[in-house]
Amino acid sequence: MARHNLEASKILSKEERVDAFGKRMNVAIRRAGGATVMSEKAGVSTSVLRKWRAGQSEPTLSSLVSMARAADLSVEWLATGEGTPEAGPAVGQRLIDLDVLEDVIIRTRRISEHKGMVLKPEAEARIIRLVYEFSMRQGQPMDDTSLNNIIELTSL
Repeated sequence: MARHNLEASKILSKEERVDAFGKRMNVAIRRAGGATVMSEKAGVSTSVLRKWRAGQSEPTLSSLVSMARAADLSVEWLATGEGTPEAGPAVGQRLIDLDVLEDVIIRTRRISEHKGMVLKPEAEARIIRLVYEFSMRQGQPMDDTSLNNIIELTSL
């Protein structure tokens, strides 16, 4: 795994400023683990990949996004050659900790079910968002008593 990452770094350092889409596709395919892996991850055939690499056709926007995600590359860089190859959250987006989010959802539902409450989806979503944001800011989960109080307040 470390060797693959090292090889991917070498590829990017050599071809970081590649202007031709076909060459950027080569970088993406290598980063994804090869043409077969890229085709599986992006949901396109290897023959379609070959056509894109050769400049015989162009990918749709959704295919371009799928390829960038499969290779962990920036969509902007893959599409235009501008910016940096490294993928990251889009402007204005934050990274989401899915484990924390899952924990908040489970705890919220358990407490509301234990109380015999049926929350409207909008109310449940607001609670989950509030508790998730609190947990992320504090760096630790909200205690059950506070979560219980928030759920009770939504029933008023």
